[in-house]
Amino acid sequence: MTDTKKTINELKRLMEPEGQDDPKKAAMPELGEALYTDPAPGGERRNCQNCILWQPLLTQCAIHENTVEVTADHVCGYHIFGAPSKQWKDMKGLQPVKPKLSGLLLAKGGTACENCDHFTKLEDDDGICAAVMKRARPAHVHPKGCCTRWVRKQVPTDPKAP
Repeated sequence: MTDTKKTINELKRLMEPEGQDDPKKAAMPELGEALYTDPAPGGERRNCQNCILWQPLLTQCAIHENTVEVTADHVCGYHIFGAPSKQWKDMKGLQPVKPKLSGLLLAKGGTACENCDHFTKLEDDDGICAAVMKRARPAHVHPKGCCTRWVRKQVPTDPKAP
């Protein structure tokens, strides 16, 4: 099967997702429900090293408990693009967020739709996401955008490799 035919078949599959009418399955989230964000300035992938909440000298984050180590290669759903903080930000009255709730994960190289398993590229600035919907159809997203449903793209293994 040619690459073009594979892409067309994949797009057809994405445009008619199975199980959407099955009451036992939860509906797919809309873009906003998955905290989708457009590309960061300059097209950088998101990670803690470009988040204003990260405290690089302490390897901590202003929203997590100070016992949680957060490195430059981590990312979470609370990411706010910008230069990391040079000093501790005391967030009076804010209870620390548990890593499980924030979605804190190690994402070496950062996160973006282009390196997500749910993404299918269509053109340079366009693709389809199989994990979020827009008006009951798979959403069109930017390759440099990102959301909380990000899953690292699986690299096919070479069966001939040792």
